[in-house]
Amino acid sequence: MSARTRARLAAARALLDAPPPEPLPGQAALDVPIADRPPLTCDTGNPVCGAPARPYAAGPRCDRHRPSTYRPQ
Repeated sequence: MSARTRARLAAARALLDAPPPEPLPGQAALDVPIADRPPLTCDTGNPVCGAPARPYAAGPRCDRHRPSTYRPQ
């Protein structure tokens, strides 16, 4: 291993050992109680469907627009 590589690894280790920076105002994640969250609505279609939905990886979808209905058979 070269001296340059050793120096770069030592610098990287120093960064990992340093404490994280102080958070800035306005960057904190908010803990919103479940009761205060708006219900999920389907965001598919044009115009947007808006029916009650369940969470999927592709976004909230209703039973009519759930991802399994688009799979080729």
